[in-house]
Amino acid sequence: MRSTCILVLAAGFLSAAGAARAEETPQKYDPRAAFAETDTNHDAVVDRQEFDVRIIEVFYRADVNKDGFLSAEEIARLTFPDDMKNADSNGDGRISLHEFERVRELDFETADRNKDGVLSVEEVIAVYEVKANK
Repeated sequence: MRSTCILVLAAGFLSAAGAARAEETPQKYDPRAAFAETDTNHDAVVDRQEFDVRIIEVFYRADVNKDGFLSAEEIARLTFPDDMKNADSNGDGRISLHEFERVRELDFETADRNKDGVLSVEEVIAVYEVKANK
């Protein structure tokens, strides 16, 4: 299964710890910490499998009411909620895991500047900084 995160991971992507729980005050997103959490085998890169696992975790953490979808309120709590503006492909007013993964896959592709199929911390931070400065 191909998914995305950076950051986006990371920020998204790794977007990564990009979602805050409803009962928590959103904390400042730290792309380095998100990268470290996502790089589960500690090889200094995030591969697709690690990324996909992280994206699923982010989705289910963001799904506060545990209905299997992200509502507008849940999306608003994401690190980069604007990433999801066009994610609702079926127009039902909520974002499914599949729709979320599709958006994050694009994040992975964007972040992987050297097209080697993995994300370095530098690639993740670069994408995060672009998104944060929009």
